[in-house]
Amino acid sequence: MTSIKTSCRRQLAITPWVLAVIVIISTPIRGQEKDQKDDLANAIGSGEFVFNGKLRFWHANDDAASASQAYTFGTNFGYLTKSYKGFQIYIEGESVVALTPDDYLDGLNGLTDLTNVTDPETLELNQMYIAYKDTFNDKTELEVKVGRQAAIVEDERFIGRVSARQDDQTFDALYGRIQNDQKGLAFEYAYMYQINRLLAEEVDWRSDSHVFMLRYYKNKKVRFGLFTHLLDFQDDAPSVSNQTYGITIDRGALPKDKLALNYKTAFAYQSDYGDNPTDYTAFLLNAEIGVSFPSIGIFNIGYELASSDNGEASYQFPLSTGQRLHRISDVFIDPPADGLHNPYFSAECDDLFWGIGGWLGYHAYFSEEEGDFLGQEIDVVLYRQIIPGLLRAEITYGSFFGEAPRFTDLHIFAFDLVLEL
Repeated sequence: MTSIKTSCRRQLAITPWVLAVIVIISTPIRGQEKDQKDDLANAIGSGEFVFNGKLRFWHANDDAASASQAYTFGTNFGYLTKSYKGFQIYIEGESVVALTPDDYLDGLNGLTDLTNVTDPETLELNQMYIAYKDTFNDKTELEVKVGRQAAIVEDERFIGRVSARQDDQTFDALYGRIQNDQKGLAFEYAYMYQINRLLAEEVDWRSDSHVFMLRYYKNKKVRFGLFTHLLDFQDDAPSVSNQTYGITIDRGALPKDKLALNYKTAFAYQSDYGDNPTDYTAFLLNAEIGVSFPSIGIFNIGYELASSDNGEASYQFPLSTGQRLHRISDVFIDPPADGLHNPYFSAECDDLFWGIGGWLGYHAYFSEEEGDFLGQEIDVVLYRQIIPGLLRAEITYGSFFGEAPRFTDLHIFAFDLVLEL
């Protein structure tokens, strides 16, 4: 239970900002004290409770270690106030309890003879933020969030909450978005003061990082995005500090009720930043084509290249959600120093039989420097709504087959029972 005790001490680094805004919005104007107090009390007392629970069994077997059997129960419990003058407050706690703590390596307990399953025990303040949202001239929407929050920008391939795990990755941050649907323009900015990572306080990163995203979507069929990530993790993780500049083009999500074709692509240039001791440059190229067949499913084929700088360093994703591309094993959540070629395929159907939906994914991996075949991965997920909108069951299977001496086989089987209120 060490990690639970440690995580309880995790502090919200920008709590003074949150408290200052609470004081401002709760201070009444002279002559309006009673009405404002009533309105504020109603906004606070008539909010919405949020509860999510996940009972999980996770079996993992790496050829280099003994098999792990992890039975865990994770919960997120929060409260969102109603809007008051455009302001809302959200507070959320998170708990992960290990039912078999001695039967798996959680990343903290030192059981290194077992296969890693990154679901450590924790009890922590997961989110706590003040949000403000308003619309000007019925055209432009402004949103601001201050505090601990779980999402920063929309593409989890670069920055995400790692929602496939029991513990969330969250960010102590100032986030802002201004959007005009008439002009089809949106601008997002985030300043991240601390990265609250999966394994509790010992591995959190102090941060002095800036994220910018500009999107153009006036043409509803195609969206363009420009982004800049200036990630400086100071003394906690200088080796993954980087600056990244990129562009994305996509046609959005595929409809499931008609025949349709879409595509998306991304290109990004990355180099060292802050106190990163490695002087390197690398780039990312991702391209994907998808086809939707009504009553059948959605099929995607894609290719991703994370380049290497002469085998010394490669393009990195220090804040990403690895499962963004259906990589269950997370073997290549960070590409190796000699870079990575990754052609892949996926298929998804919401109704295979008896109300069961699922998806299938395949990945092949090659080094970018030498072109060596590193391994391949097959992933399958089946899911079914037991009680629509309330209870869902998921079965996950993933196998990575290493084809190079430095990579061993890894096999994963998981069962999740998810409750959402």
